[in-house]
Amino acid sequence: MVKDLSKSTAHTNTYFYITELQKHHTVGEELHVTVVARDFKRKPKQYGGDFFQAKLFSPKLKASVFGEVTDLQNGSYSVRFLLPWEGEAWVAVRLIHSSEAVQVLKHQRQYNSDRVYFRGTFVGTGPNGTQLTEVMECNAKWDRAGLERMQKGKCCCEYPDPRTGEVWLCKRPQHLPCDTLVYHMMGRYRKCLNHMDAKLLDK
Repeated sequence: MVKDLSKSTAHTNTYFYITELQKHHTVGEELHVTVVARDFKRKPKQYGGDFFQAKLFSPKLKASVFGEVTDLQNGSYSVRFLLPWEGEAWVAVRLIHSSEAVQVLKHQRQYNSDRVYFRGTFVGTGPNGTQLTEVMECNAKWDRAGLERMQKGKCCCEYPDPRTGEVWLCKRPQHLPCDTLVYHMMGRYRKCLNHMDAKLLDK
């Protein structure tokens, strides 16, 4: 993980150029663009992983098309466009996430997939015969990255969808059985990012 933000990709210092630029190009030709990523100290990046989006557009025609971005794994990226119309065309390249931010996102997906969670409401008859409501944490089932991380006996109620094969999990209520779940609603967001990770994802 990054310990120095200045070494992450800076959109203000990153640049691109059109390779083999000509005064005129023909419709149907390919236009090639090279993107060179640099950090906040204006040093060229030595590795890939950045998430770039490239667009060819015409404000006059109100037309646009996205390009195919290829990571060259050395801090440079190749973009290929197919020229689909006659007239002027402009190129725009946007840094969606730096390679460092992409690593943060991958880590969060793998280890903190339940950072957004839901609440399930169970309604039934309690031990003393009165109506009882229990609200428990619920989420989609992930591979050892969600509620199932607890792995303590029968921690959860499982609700498989026979059509999609997906499984919905809820923490097992204290007093009510799993079949008393009546509905679920949005819960909360857990703060899983440290200060550095939050800075990397800050737009």
